Amino acid sequence: MPPADVAAVRKFVFDYFLEHSVPPVAELIAVQFGLNLPAVRHALEQLDAAHHLRLLPGTSRVLMAFPFSAVATPFRVTRAEGHSYFANCAWDAVAFRPMLREPIRIDSYCAHCNAPLTFVLDGEPSQPPGIDGPLVYLGRPAHEWWDDIISTCSNTMLFLRSGEHLADWQAETEQATGQVLSIERTVQLSEPIYQGKFDLGYSRLSKEELQSHFARLGLIGPFWKL
Repeated sequence: MPPADVAAVRKFVFDYFLEHSVPPVAELIAVQFGLNLPAVRHALEQLDAAHHLRLLPGTSRVLMAFPFSAVATPFRVTRAEGHSYFANCAWDAVAFRPMLREPIRIDSYCAHCNAPLTFVLDGEPSQPPGIDGPLVYLGRPAHEWWDDIISTCSNTMLFLRSGEHLADWQAETEQATGQVLSIERTVQLSEPIYQGKFDLGYSRLSKEELQSHFARLGLIGPFWKL
């Protein structure tokens, strides 16, 4: 498919996810664009290779269209008008705020104690009273994220209720090599990556642009090396 057509398929997937909270199936994409299924699969595989989405391995079914998840996860995002979505990870949940440019509520769980964790992002992040969090924990260095993005999102990008819970969790699980971000810093990290996802001309930051973005936020060192 020409690049313009692949871009249109990408936009359709994101628009459909936003409206329906689930991705379109390949057959629906075929009807929408007047394509056969092999052509749709080829377009989806191109989008997968370009890291716009991730297919369920061995299929043409969309599993992830970052930040949307097609399956239930511990990271639920709700808009003020009531629409809700599953995010792939803690980072993706926060990224809904700069992507949608509107208030969101996040419902999740603390990775240490499993207690429910709810907070609202509306301009300045609001945090539950009495805790120095929530915090976002990224457990895998940046250059490894796409080695297995399903595992990275599912197992290594998590919420912790507070610094105390983080310290206890790290001691219990020997998770000492990751990086911890505040919600505000995670929003800043997300902004140029997730803004414009519903634009036809959206393009991902290049490796060099992304590395520069990390550096502007003070995210430097081996963990952030792409």
